[in-house]
Amino acid sequence: SGGTGALSGLTGTQINAKTDLGLTDKRLPKFQLTLRPVRSQKFRLEYIPINFEATTTLTRNIDFNGQRYRVGIPTNTTLDWKAYRFAYEFDFVTKNRGFAGFVIEAKYTDVAVQLTSPVLNEFASARAPLPALGGIGRFYVVPNISITGEVTGFKLPDSIDSRYGGHYVDIDIYGTVNFSDNFGVKGGFRSLDMGYLVKQDSGSFTLKGIYFGVVARY
Repeated sequence: SGGTGALSGLTGTQINAKTDLGLTDKRLPKFQLTLRPVRSQKFRLEYIPINFEATTTLTRNIDFNGQRYRVGIPTNTTLDWKAYRFAYEFDFVTKNRGFAGFVIEAKYTDVAVQLTSPVLNEFASARAPLPALGGIGRFYVVPNISITGEVTGFKLPDSIDSRYGGHYVDIDIYGTVNFSDNFGVKGGFRSLDMGYLVKQDSGSFTLKGIYFGVVARY
């Protein structure tokens, strides 16, 4: 992410959190709740807390929040990025072997970045709501094993308003094994690409990889 310095006249640097600030890949938790009042309709809530912290010696000058962090200076970075997802799903096809439906959702990004060096301590935050549309499908290989694929996304081009923009593309493919009506496990692959532009602040983040989880139903 990059911040701008309107007061000092410095334009924010486009910062790569891994190569510039020393952040490394890590496993992240995900919390998801699904309510199904009727068979064909679901209300879904998801929360992904994204937290990183690293210390590195800068290899180039970085302009962040109106201040210049100079090359060769040890700098500590704290990134706190919360990704929320509120979705409504309607399954227009429901069969014993699976279903197909569409998803309408609101994705909400809340990001805060702090850079601290021996002489500077700057903090920037931004919040960006984004709508999204997509589809979902599930097929039961056998009664207790299913394969699910889901894609949602949205893009707000900055050509409409140069101060605002954003994108969100979420691809999730996973399999579920149900041991009973109330308990199961699942594993799959997910790719989550999100970004925002809010006035003078911008940021982008990509998460992708294999995941495993537990499914509990009540």
